[in-house]
Amino acid sequence: MYVPEIRFCNAADLPALLSLNALSACPWPESVVEGDFDEGAGVGITYLGAFTTGASQELLGYAVLGREKGDSLLMALIVRMEFRRRGIGSQLLAAAGDCASYLGFAHLRLRVRRSNAAAIALYEGMSFAKRSVSRGYYSNGEDAIVMSARLPLEVRS
Repeated sequence: MYVPEIRFCNAADLPALLSLNALSACPWPESVVEGDFDEGAGVGITYLGAFTTGASQELLGYAVLGREKGDSLLMALIVRMEFRRRGIGSQLLAAAGDCASYLGFAHLRLRVRRSNAAAIALYEGMSFAKRSVSRGYYSNGEDAIVMSARLPLEVRS
């Protein structure tokens, strides 16, 4: 397991966030990510980053937490390919759950591609359960599985 420094991202982290976002299978438009960091925008979006320790502070992954229909919503969870399977995704997910719980939410919801078996296994291992399917949710027509977990998150063995 690699133990990164997990902290809230700020505007200074934007170049690294945009670079990692571009490597995603479904990158968000740069203007959306940039807009989340505009002062005074009041978007209610939180970016949590996993960084290397030490002076370089290289971004290894990030989670995006928002709100939807009274629940907290994990909008994105991205880890650099060469750092996957080292526990970084689990640590980011736990931090997002802690943040949502601190903000007073009782549940954390997310959507995941039906084909993303690795992500589904990660989420199920952190007490998420499948709730429904959003047919054709993604731009390529793929279904999204809607999952949710009660906070605080629990690791299932």
